[in-house]
Amino acid sequence: MDGRSRKDRRPRKDKQSQGKQIRYMISDREQSPFAESFRVLCASIRDAEPQGKVHMVLFASANSGEGGAMVAVNSAMLLAYAGYKVVLVDCDLRTPIVCDTFKLDNTGLTNLIRDEVSQEDILQDSRIPNLKVVTSGPLPLESVTILSNPKIRVFFDYLRTQADYIFITSSPVLIKMDSVVSDACVLASKVDGVVLVVDSRIVKPQNAKKVLQLLLGAKANIIGTVLNDAID
Repeated sequence: MDGRSRKDRRPRKDKQSQGKQIRYMISDREQSPFAESFRVLCASIRDAEPQGKVHMVLFASANSGEGGAMVAVNSAMLLAYAGYKVVLVDCDLRTPIVCDTFKLDNTGLTNLIRDEVSQEDILQDSRIPNLKVVTSGPLPLESVTILSNPKIRVFFDYLRTQADYIFITSSPVLIKMDSVVSDACVLASKVDGVVLVVDSRIVKPQNAKKVLQLLLGAKANIIGTVLNDAID
């Protein structure tokens, strides 16, 4: 599966704009090359192997600003528009954007792990029919500790009973100086499939290869790659 999330000849990013995600949200029945590329991506997810068994998908990126979260957002919205029940979970516990994108209260995942709320309480209405959202909650000091908590798997099992598809965001795998953040690798073994999002203008080939190896080492089922900001 190879998705291209933008074909509208956007100008090349300068150094100041690199790393900043453009939070464009697809509207229902939108007819544009951008929307069509996401329809192809969603169809590929539905057909991913093992066919009919990929319901929980992690969207991972190599570097910050490659658009992984917004690819997850728009994919979730398109499936919801199509009538599927979808839950979008923000597991980026370093620089989350889902709460601000949907303008929701940030009582979310970390509150659940700390036993401050129930599973039902953190499923928020996105104001889009069929789409529920779980925000990150207050950011913890140690994100890996939260994501490794056994309560995460219990919560994921609960979500499987509530939706047709669960889409999950995470922190990028790499940070400055090519250091590794293990958040996505921790999540990779808990989901049915992983979509790797890379930005053609940001990612270095050796870093993309490194991230792929790290995810495979974490027993990730890589079901596809999205090439973001592709130049035709």
